[in-house]
Amino acid sequence: MTDLVQFDESVYQILVSELGEEDALEVLRTFLDDTSGKFARMATRFEDPLELRREAHSIKSSSATFGFSALSRLSRELEVGSATMAPAQMLELVNKMQQSFEQAVLFAETKLLKPAAA
Repeated sequence: MTDLVQFDESVYQILVSELGEEDALEVLRTFLDDTSGKFARMATRFEDPLELRREAHSIKSSSATFGFSALSRLSRELEVGSATMAPAQMLELVNKMQQSFEQAVLFAETKLLKPAAA
């Protein structure tokens, strides 16, 4: 597992215990789909720090719910810093977030979603 994933199994297991495995997986699939769209919107909104802050807040909260702590941490950095960051800094951070998200997707597909389908 890379530093960009940092998956906390105990956090995910709490979600599973609250929702049940099938529902937790459905919510995870929704998170993965929705977050892809958030990154697409963020790529075109570097002139709007408020919009970036909203998207970062949403990604931060959702990724923390599933135990993707690196993505949550990076999203929090953007959420907190978006008002004072230069566009180049925001772009760099969004790129790191996207890399972390891509690693989270790969992890989820191979470790969480595939075993459940088997």
